Amino acid sequence: METNIFRATLRKKNEVLCLFSQELKLKDEECERLSKVRDQLGQELEELTASLFEEAHKMVREANVKQATAEKQLKEAQGKIDVLQAEVAALKTLVLSSSPTSPTQEPLPGGKAHFKKGHTRNKSTSSAMSGSHQDLSVIQPIVKDCKEADLSLYNEFRSWKDEPTMDRTCPFLDKIYQEDIFPCLTFSKSELASAVLEAVENNTLSIEPVGLQPVRFVKASAVECGGPKKCALTGQSKSCKHRIKLGDSSNYYYISPFCRYRITSVCNFFTYIRYIQQGLVKQQDVDQMFWEVMQLRKEMSLAKLGYFKEEL
Repeated sequence: METNIFRATLRKKNEVLCLFSQELKLKDEECERLSKVRDQLGQELEELTASLFEEAHKMVREANVKQATAEKQLKEAQGKIDVLQAEVAALKTLVLSSSPTSPTQEPLPGGKAHFKKGHTRNKSTSSAMSGSHQDLSVIQPIVKDCKEADLSLYNEFRSWKDEPTMDRTCPFLDKIYQEDIFPCLTFSKSELASAVLEAVENNTLSIEPVGLQPVRFVKASAVECGGPKKCALTGQSKSCKHRIKLGDSSNYYYISPFCRYRITSVCNFFTYIRYIQQGLVKQQDVDQMFWEVMQLRKEMSLAKLGYFKEEL
């Protein structure tokens, strides 16, 4: 009797264990399914981010092309106006320097006189007008924008693209560091400039407008790192509309529009090559990627030379 009871109890425990095992298996399957959904959503989000980034760059390039075209058309129109004004001035000179010929009477048989009407044209003035027109044509050549890839740079980029890395010692990145990144992020406050570069490399730098936080709530430590009227990177008295935060630090550093543009131009470069390294740039071939990198290098070069765009 006791043996039967023991067996029945054991059987029930086995059934309970089987039920627990089935529930655990179902929960594991559910966790695995949710994990796959999470990974899929993360991949879609990364692809969407990359697509939006490329679309934004495309819009900026199109806007720059339209602006350059409009400026070129304006310049050509101004040149035509200058030519027309020169021709009008030459014609005025021609009219003023030309005098009507006095009627000359030539005796004819029968006592009648023959008159010649009209005026003579000043040949020297006409020649001067023609020469002036030719000079204006010479000083207004027709030009177009051209580009040609440097083979050494292109080959270095292709080698890097085959095995992308963020190691600054690789030939491709080392040249960009020496020629663009270091000069662009070199400021009089060298220690802070080094910290900014490190934050950019680690993707832990944040920039925000000063107006997002009222002045009365700004901490004393933030005020010590520059201020709304003093740039923390240059130490100069400049109107600072933005401030930066490095990693987990609680300090904010006020920066001038010039410094902000230099930092953002470097950030844009790092963002794009990170996307390439992560395999998110799928809608461009190698040539398009190369010229996009060259465009970003051009922006860094202009920024380090003092050209920048300020938000009004």
